[in-house]
Amino acid sequence: MRIRIVTMIVHECLKAKGATSSYERYIVVNPTGKVTTDGTAGTHVITGKVRKTLNFCTALCSGAWVISPVWLKESFRARLFVVLRARANPGALLKGFEVWLAAHVQPPIDTLSAIVRSAGGNVICDVEKAKDLKKTIFVAGEDSTEEALTAIQKGILTFSNEWFMNCVMKQELDLEAPQFAESL
Repeated sequence: MRIRIVTMIVHECLKAKGATSSYERYIVVNPTGKVTTDGTAGTHVITGKVRKTLNFCTALCSGAWVISPVWLKESFRARLFVVLRARANPGALLKGFEVWLAAHVQPPIDTLSAIVRSAGGNVICDVEKAKDLKKTIFVAGEDSTEEALTAIQKGILTFSNEWFMNCVMKQELDLEAPQFAESL
């Protein structure tokens, strides 16, 4: 079985446990694995804790398994990787949705855009680009009141950036959650 792992996350968790870069690469690459720095290309993410980083979120949205360093070490000792069933529907979280990101949203637009695309969504830069307002989500930042009001007036679902990141981490869209304007 070929295994690819997001490098940044592997480095963070194994270095915290005292492992060296050459040790972690030996476990992953020997005999058939490959280390990648692209979250969308990895099949597994090895981490000791959940992180809201670009690579972690794109790997999660792309269907990668999140597993612990203990799993990696035990698999290495057993000389085989524990078989995991394929994740259903990678890239499906935002499939069919267009996501309009506020100008001053955090994490930055480039980061959120990559996450939206890895989750199967389409990023739009203006409400006028929306094809179906009922399938459009506006992600607001703290300073996005005017943009949020415009989105609400057009009937667009409007949520905070915190809501968006929580949905990514849970891999579940909570469209029944309080919308951004309700918190104003």
